Amino acid sequence: MMTTQIWQSRFDELHRRAAEQAGLSDFGDTGYHEGLRILLESLDEEGIAGRKAAVAEAVILATLVARLQTESQWRAHSDYRTRTIATPVIVIGVPRTGTTALHNLLSQDPQFQGIEKLICDAPLVRPPRKAWSNHPQYQASVAMVEQMTAIAPQAMIAHGIQPDDVDECLLPMAQSFCSNTFPSQFDLPLYDRWLMAADETPSYSRYKDVLRLVGLNDDRRWLLKNPSHVFGIDALLAVFPDACVVQTHRHPAASLASLASLLDSLMTGLTGESIDRERRLRREAAFWAEGVRRTMAAQDRYPDRFVNVLQKDIRSDPLGVVRAIYTKFGLTLSAEAEAAMGGWAESSKEGGSEGHSYGKIRHDSSLLEAFASYIQRYDL
Repeated sequence: MMTTQIWQSRFDELHRRAAEQAGLSDFGDTGYHEGLRILLESLDEEGIAGRKAAVAEAVILATLVARLQTESQWRAHSDYRTRTIATPVIVIGVPRTGTTALHNLLSQDPQFQGIEKLICDAPLVRPPRKAWSNHPQYQASVAMVEQMTAIAPQAMIAHGIQPDDVDECLLPMAQSFCSNTFPSQFDLPLYDRWLMAADETPSYSRYKDVLRLVGLNDDRRWLLKNPSHVFGIDALLAVFPDACVVQTHRHPAASLASLASLLDSLMTGLTGESIDRERRLRREAAFWAEGVRRTMAAQDRYPDRFVNVLQKDIRSDPLGVVRAIYTKFGLTLSAEAEAAMGGWAESSKEGGSEGHSYGKIRHDSSLLEAFASYIQRYDL
């Protein structure tokens, strides 16, 4: 049966609409075209329509608009090219293994800068902190968080990032259309197959330039976080060869079950339809098993670049985890940072933001067979 080409025929239209929305026309180099075309073909293959189509369209348009705005900012601040990104601390790990908690904990240290949520949607030179509340982009981010809380409250309980919180690298990296952003929201086997074999180095190189722009007036060390870096670890280390990588771990029976619950809450809120849990679990298991395989190989090659952390230890001994990380990478833990981290850890414990219920996965499930060496290596 021949696949319809409804989405593929919209390549030019989507660009035109994004340009009209942004009031800009320069999308930069055309390297992203391949990924976008594969994405559109994959949407056709799956017959994405109705409310799902509206969400997919909004995601694509927002990504193209962000690309336009980034290109505009680079032209306006050409001195971003002179900035260096030295020895960034980068938190990675399969989703729901404590990456967000650890990222937020480390971000309490004022020696670090991160890419805040208000900046992720449309990268720009970070405005002064005192000006955020009146900044249109901050106000738009507040409105978006409020909207998401209303339509997907359980997803926001499980993973609710506020506008002034540090956020993931995922969204700004989506500008290259070579990203887990898209198949993490929709079942897109064709795009997944392409992504498995794609070279993510150009995406990481573009993201490095985004960081140069955002931190143009800030000399602090970067603190970054993205679960998908376990999948793109080789490209990450090629672009950030001196990165200090902290990888979080949890048994995949728990992390995959929690992830499926989060994705279901999110997509049900956005589209009104639950995900196909079994299909989604097979996809996530395959994707993240390949990710941890790649990262284990990278750790074997560059053991001095990694620290491994168990999720349970982030909960039970957060400052002990911090000290181990700082010792490994020769970082200084100031009294100010330690006090701020201790306060955040207590507040987080009282808030209980991690708690949400989800269907379990048996430890002997066939879904986990590809994780056997990973489970054994980290004693999960």
